[in-house]
Amino acid sequence: MADITRAEVASLIAEDYSAQVIKAATVGSTVLQAFPNVNMGTKTTHLPVLATLPTASWVSDVDNTGIKPTSQVTWADQTLVAEEIAVIIPIHENTLDDATEDILGQIADLGGQAIAKALDEAVLFGVNKPASWTSLDLHAAAVAQGNVFEVVDGPASSSDLYGSGIKAAKSIAQLGFRPDTMIADLGLMFDLENIRGTDGHPILTDTQNVRPFRSTYWNENAAWRPDQATELVVDSSTVRIGVRQDVTVKFLDQGPVGGISLAERDMVALRFKARFAYVLGRVATPRSTTRAYGVAAVVPDVTP
Repeated sequence: MADITRAEVASLIAEDYSAQVIKAATVGSTVLQAFPNVNMGTKTTHLPVLATLPTASWVSDVDNTGIKPTSQVTWADQTLVAEEIAVIIPIHENTLDDATEDILGQIADLGGQAIAKALDEAVLFGVNKPASWTSLDLHAAAVAQGNVFEVVDGPASSSDLYGSGIKAAKSIAQLGFRPDTMIADLGLMFDLENIRGTDGHPILTDTQNVRPFRSTYWNENAAWRPDQATELVVDSSTVRIGVRQDVTVKFLDQGPVGGISLAERDMVALRFKARFAYVLGRVATPRSTTRAYGVAAVVPDVTP
């Protein structure tokens, strides 16, 4: 009688659930959806960005002796470095045996979501951001650039919840960027829908794209830090998320995991891992002339 080996079981589980985990990670991650992805063939990828722009001048042409001016264009190197995100989720074999639903499928979804949250936290707010990711996280870049706008609670004004977002977008546009993307916690959508005019009726009818942004992304995986920012406005062309390796799944039934001996405890585990990179371009534009960040932040009212 032929038996199914552990290796075959592990291979089947990896094949069955890898696609599910990738989907959960991609759908669950705000930054993977909001920004261009770069498929990385190696651990490190270099991306040149404009550091200085050329300038042109009028030629004073007297008796055909005018000399055309020269100018210089320079580029700065931005480096994508792929780093690993991983999680191992153990589960008792009896739980699997007694389950009436696809427990491994649920674990696959949760593993993908956990990876998505860790990636979002690092890119948006720098939480546990790898040291090799030398770019500032998006919130820190907005602060460094001075593009921070505090919401003023109270009567409608240019600095209220709606107006502060407009001001944030304008600050990017004035630097020569295109404020095409807004990212915020899902709860902000309902705050915006609750803004009312003097007659008591809501003034917004479509909060999916309520401002002059091409795209709005609501963070739903608890990566958002509401004490640090109400929303982030970004020129998405200045951000790249590197993908060195899609999420992979490995079935474990031997050895210690987090101090737990799987064999002794009659447990198995699923290990999920992926490798991502992140870079935020600090770019020269015709308006800024020197390198700048295309990011702005709206922050909550801290007035007592």
